[in-house]
Amino acid sequence: MRYLKSLTIAVAGAAAMTALPATAFQDEGTVRIGSTEPLTGPGAVYGQPNIVGKFIAVDEINAAGGIMIDGKKVKIDLISEDDQAKPDQGVTIFRKLEGKDQALAITGTIYSRVSETMWGLLQKKLDDAGDTGLQVPSMSFMSMKAGVASISPWAFRNAGVECDQHEELMQLVEKANGGNFTNVVGALESNEAHSAAAWRVCYQGSLKKRNQTTKAYVEWFEQDTDFSVQVRRIRRAKPDLFILSSHYQANVGAMLEMARQGVKPKYMISHIGADAVEMIDLGGKAVEGVIFPSTAFFKNPGVASLYAEYQKRTGEWYMPAFTYLAYEGMYIMKWAIENAGVKNTPESLAEDRRKIRDQLAGMDNWVNPMGLKLTMGPTGDITRDYVYVTIKDGDFKLWWHPEKGYMDI
Repeated sequence: MRYLKSLTIAVAGAAAMTALPATAFQDEGTVRIGSTEPLTGPGAVYGQPNIVGKFIAVDEINAAGGIMIDGKKVKIDLISEDDQAKPDQGVTIFRKLEGKDQALAITGTIYSRVSETMWGLLQKKLDDAGDTGLQVPSMSFMSMKAGVASISPWAFRNAGVECDQHEELMQLVEKANGGNFTNVVGALESNEAHSAAAWRVCYQGSLKKRNQTTKAYVEWFEQDTDFSVQVRRIRRAKPDLFILSSHYQANVGAMLEMARQGVKPKYMISHIGADAVEMIDLGGKAVEGVIFPSTAFFKNPGVASLYAEYQKRTGEWYMPAFTYLAYEGMYIMKWAIENAGVKNTPESLAEDRRKIRDQLAGMDNWVNPMGLKLTMGPTGDITRDYVYVTIKDGDFKLWWHPEKGYMDI
């Protein structure tokens, strides 16, 4: 990730330091969109591929003339900031993008703990005169914590509905297994909001539907380095299904310890936190067999051109799904801005923001760059199809596709 890190930090720093002229907006031929994600620190492994996806889309849009607003094509000015996956930093950035930078809309961030803190600044009830919360359309292209977009009618996500992903994956592994599992073991990264919500709302909800409970349950922190005690408990339970509600940092450490202790469940499932090249680079054979949901697997034909450009810019062989989601998200913003009837002037800023919010809320069967139809749900989450990916033979491989079925089991 060294090349990618230097690339994105340089771009972000240049954008953040750009002086904004007093005329701005239509007069200067630009439309301002805010962007925040972790570009440094441990969260950068997710934030950097995300910002690259955004800039690829922005470069494509600007090369084609930009966004059509009030009869004139204007270029996107993406104001990029680094929230370092810290909620307090995210709040400061969000206020800056909404106020000083006068962004028409704000995109980001990655971590749910930062998204829910930033979105806590937004108006909670539309048109409530007594609610002085900020009124700026905001869309995360990755934040996954169940229900986080329902914080405000100004908040949206295109990453999908997490509980739907996990319920579908539970059904798929049950079918592949030939029936229900006997020994289910769960592991939770308890200090991370997304992982905690995925376990308590989604995974436990799916188990409850089946009148199942875990034979063993363990917890650890994202930054832990010793998993020996937890893995001994997992080993004693002899799991046939292992549910890993954790991100790659803890996943790798725990699964290396599982390999050392000879623990190999029949099926292992995880959330989107497993979608990182570091799973293979650091975990090697220990992480093989993990299955996780994805919105746009990089080997799908529909993302071939994006993948080629991503490789060109980063030198990386693997493109995570959130690069695509960021790319797609910028095209969603383009569609919303072009069809909302905005004026893109300092005087119309508040009215323009409301128009864009309403356009996003009413999104119905919008066709994304892969040719799939997306619809905005009542909670601010876009409904979409998912694919499921597994790690096998030192590579990421498609495990199940909605049209092709099981692929590599």
